[in-house]
Amino acid sequence: MASRHILLQLGYTSRRRLEGIARFAREHDWHITLEDRSSLPQGWTGDGVLTLLRANRPNLLDYARRLVRAGVPLVDFAVCHPEFKVPRVVGDHAAIGALAARHFRERHFRHVAWFSMDFTHTESLRLGGFRNNWTGEPPAALVWRHEIDAERYDDWNAMIAWLGEKLVAAPKPLAVFAYNDADAARLLNAALSRGLAVPEEVAVLGVDDESIIVENQQVPLSSIRHDLERLGYEGAALLERMMNGERVPKTPILIPPTGITERRSTDVIAVSSPAIRAAIRAIADHLADAYGTDQLAADLVLSRATLNRLFRAELATTPSAEMLRQRLAKAKLLLTTTSLPLKTIAAACGFCHAAHLANVFKAQLGQTPSAYRNAAKCPCRAVALQRF
Repeated sequence: MASRHILLQLGYTSRRRLEGIARFAREHDWHITLEDRSSLPQGWTGDGVLTLLRANRPNLLDYARRLVRAGVPLVDFAVCHPEFKVPRVVGDHAAIGALAARHFRERHFRHVAWFSMDFTHTESLRLGGFRNNWTGEPPAALVWRHEIDAERYDDWNAMIAWLGEKLVAAPKPLAVFAYNDADAARLLNAALSRGLAVPEEVAVLGVDDESIIVENQQVPLSSIRHDLERLGYEGAALLERMMNGERVPKTPILIPPTGITERRSTDVIAVSSPAIRAAIRAIADHLADAYGTDQLAADLVLSRATLNRLFRAELATTPSAEMLRQRLAKAKLLLTTTSLPLKTIAAACGFCHAAHLANVFKAQLGQTPSAYRNAAKCPCRAVALQRF
């Protein structure tokens, strides 16, 4: 079979999505052309198109409609235009929102909010998943597009001032779920510009885990791992099936998130007791040490019984359980963001050796550290189907 010629009409897109497409292209001898335009390159006579139909690109939507009418196989990586019925492979935005709600709930937050610059169908799905899985006071929705006229939408100073005012006025401690990492960075900037402590007063969670954004902030950002590499691969595989004349799903293929990379911006437990806040910080400062409840109580000038009582009243847990939670959280972060050997990670997290970490990790999380690391790098779960 001759090489197929595939047009990638994606505009700005994640490098990981492109890597997924490229991997499939290598496996199937595709020739790919990458363009950012609203028409076919002159003289192009290829076999299929992978596109990303954003809400702010109406010309591209018109162009995609013309391709479909002409019988050119096309797969969309976005859900900004659900009225345009084409095959799609997209992130499971509702599941992403649900994961954010669980993350904040595990940290005992009572006050949560959402922030996004815009509000397309994609944002509504993500916010819906967040709201539907939050059991407390409904999340406040902070949407810049709804607050400003179109001419001032790109006014950075106005946006930061508005968002800073909202954060100052909100009840504390507050946890905010941002639509993506770029919005999370804007949110962080607004909080710090008003002197708010992150994460103690305002915790921030983004989506996509784009390292160039999340790791290069005054406070490194926690982020949900949107599986863009698999999304690209599965989109390419769907296009291949279409070009082969096979039947394709009538509903979009949804790619679930693979977890959360936890960094400083959500590394906090939302508590009102100053003693418990001090205890949690002391535990974090001694994760690599042989540090137990007796030493913690002594450092806080409390009896062990008083410390246990405070933990039960505030968090419904024990100091030793919080120590284990923090040690495992740090282990998960090091497993997914570094290539350090297990013995080094074990030492950094207060486990006496690698086997000890492996045993505790599997008992608490149901899988070995190596399996957890591999799943974060290249998840191989089944793809779910769902109607929007």
